[in-house]
Amino acid sequence: MKTDRGVNLTAASYIAAIDMGSNSFHLLIGQIRHGAWRSCYKTERKVQLAAGNAGGFLQADAQMRALACLAEFKQILGGYDPMPLHIVATASLRGMANAESFCRQVQSLLGVMPEIVSGELEAELVYLGVGNEAGDGAQLVVDIGGGSTELAFGHGPRMARGRSVGVGCLSYLRYFPEGRLGRADFNAALGAARVEFERAAAELALPPGVAVVGCSGTLLAVEQVLIARRGHSAGIYRDDLRHLVADLQSFTRVESVFFAGLPEDRQSIFASGLAIVLALFEALNIDEMAVSERGLREGILERSVNAGVVSTASVEIKHKGE
Repeated sequence: MKTDRGVNLTAASYIAAIDMGSNSFHLLIGQIRHGAWRSCYKTERKVQLAAGNAGGFLQADAQMRALACLAEFKQILGGYDPMPLHIVATASLRGMANAESFCRQVQSLLGVMPEIVSGELEAELVYLGVGNEAGDGAQLVVDIGGGSTELAFGHGPRMARGRSVGVGCLSYLRYFPEGRLGRADFNAALGAARVEFERAAAELALPPGVAVVGCSGTLLAVEQVLIARRGHSAGIYRDDLRHLVADLQSFTRVESVFFAGLPEDRQSIFASGLAIVLALFEALNIDEMAVSERGLREGILERSVNAGVVSTASVEIKHKGE
């Protein structure tokens, strides 16, 4: 496997990024052609690297799941031989006492040492990956992950200010002890997330009416459920969220949550994710949000190709009515 040292991106055929998130691992392979990169393969696997990491240590079973996933990614990458390959870790490894030893295992497997990015850099990469959908206007890009949420505010193609908040769909399962899903449990998660988002919003000094674009599996799952309920139109709207939360009260266990459109692998973290999404809308006074399928992994490639003076492909974001 080739690494990114001494590589001329303009001469490379493929580049690749692996995003080792707290809940899911993502692989994106881009092909460089005519001075631009376009996605030619992407996939994700539910790994839950951050599951059970009490005490600041990655659990052995979580590491085994992660390495098994990366071994599968290695087989896929073998068909492309990308130059370079970038591997990024986020809240899943930030502050973990055994992060370095795990990263050495990843390096032995793939030949690349993972980069553990700060929350601020993660926000910047997410903003770069989603791209500029608001033209020259202001936009807020939000990525709700398994261990943290990134808020990136900017004008045009570059982030102006970013914050990383310790709110994630996997880490917030602690508000649902032993998988119990009651009104008090949901409200506890909702209230805790709202406080964190209110603090971040004050620090970001967001202008009123800023366009909001969301990304990540949590927001895509919420959007898919809402589309199935409406029967048409994309996007997330505050009124729809409130109706969905009301219907969530019919379930008593997080793993039993089921809605049309909800992927099976997100059932157990949907309640915590929904509490976070509603808290975000309430704290930032958001009425509607567009949702993008792009995110951190695209940002990793954007950073790489920009450094190699390679232009990028256009951004597609779903909007209401499409």
